[in-house]
Amino acid sequence: MVTKRQNIKKNAAILILAVLSSCSPKTHPDPTPDVGALATQMWVDLSVRQTLEAAIPTATPLPTAAPTLIPAPAFLSTPIPAPADPHNYPPVFNPVDYMDLAYIPAGEFLMGASPYDSGSDENELPQHSIYLDAFWISKTQVTNSMFTTCVNANACNYSVSHTTNPHYLDPLYTNHPVVYVSWETAQTYCNWTGGRLPTEAEWEKAARGPDGMRYAWGKELPRLKFVNADNEYGTTTIAGIFPYGKSTYGVFDMGGNVREWVSDWYDAAYYQTTPDRNPTGPLTGSMKVLKGASFSDNYRYCRSSNRLAHEPESPGNVRGFRCIYP
Repeated sequence: MVTKRQNIKKNAAILILAVLSSCSPKTHPDPTPDVGALATQMWVDLSVRQTLEAAIPTATPLPTAAPTLIPAPAFLSTPIPAPADPHNYPPVFNPVDYMDLAYIPAGEFLMGASPYDSGSDENELPQHSIYLDAFWISKTQVTNSMFTTCVNANACNYSVSHTTNPHYLDPLYTNHPVVYVSWETAQTYCNWTGGRLPTEAEWEKAARGPDGMRYAWGKELPRLKFVNADNEYGTTTIAGIFPYGKSTYGVFDMGGNVREWVSDWYDAAYYQTTPDRNPTGPLTGSMKVLKGASFSDNYRYCRSSNRLAHEPESPGNVRGFRCIYP
């Protein structure tokens, strides 16, 4: 038989459970992820991981012999062979700086702005067909870490002070693109790795593919999903962090992060007289071409046909580069 005391205990237990239930957090359906914020989250995750890794104390290393300096070849003594399948090949790395490389097959592509591109400038016209021989190109912009290796090998010189560019030796910026490099310094680095700066035509083909896409990733308008530009971050991001923004050949950051030096002298009318096979730019000039947009440039400069120019001896916080290997 249930006693009165047992009923009281039972009712008290039910009351306690009801109170606890009302205090527990309610579940809600997961929100639909914002695709445009994926790149931001990826950048934050990597930055936090780098911060934590930099904070981990390390033991004082034992004295070691001086490192052997890496030689500075004019070009790779043995050219990198073409892959059997240009659309499916294992990773290929430069043996000097270990940069991941992408293969650009020989053939024609559309260079310059489409006549229907309302955002184009006069110096991008007309659009024309160009044939290029095959080459390999750096998948990302050259990073602070890679450039420091060249400096340590006494093959490169970085003359900008820590005050001017505190990010160069900052562990959190190790894998960000190196900036404040002149055109000659960029060319020196590429020669040290066995290559050279790309021509304007080579850079543009690697960015837009054979069909002359408006942006490296296609036709969609620029946003954080694709590119670091328009002062969304206000500084550089880790090289190659925008997978949705890579080109048809798998090359990253061809529309943002930093502007990139190419080998050509600048001529505003050059696209009107460009040779139709392996063009290398005007013979002389006062400024060198820069391709791509920087983190601070308006989104309109993310177009692959966009052309900028600057004095070659002048470095800056928005100018970087990548290399090619014929």
